Amino acid sequence: MPLVTRAHDLPLDAELQERLTRLLPPVPVSAPSADALLYVGWFNTKPIAAAWATGPDEGRQLVDFGIHPATRGREVLAQLAHGIRDHENAAGRRVLSAEDYSQLDSLAE
Repeated sequence: MPLVTRAHDLPLDAELQERLTRLLPPVPVSAPSADALLYVGWFNTKPIAAAWATGPDEGRQLVDFGIHPATRGREVLAQLAHGIRDHENAAGRRVLSAEDYSQLDSLAE
């Protein structure tokens, strides 16, 4: 499944905010820190995964992953993490770590 990763500025529109609450776990719609940037993984026209990149430019972390339940087991969050790293590197920021999303990306709920 090809995933398109996009960064989103705040405030988010109401429809995207509502869709992020459907992800499991729900992705916070407010930034966890002043330097945080929200990334959403899109399939066709639907947001199916999201996570925040936060921290200083030389050591960003990916946090607060969420995934649509119907897409579990398809490595969607791994694709999202890869896409976020590409965007962050292109902007001159280095992603050093990510919270463990492997259980979220599995079929088990």
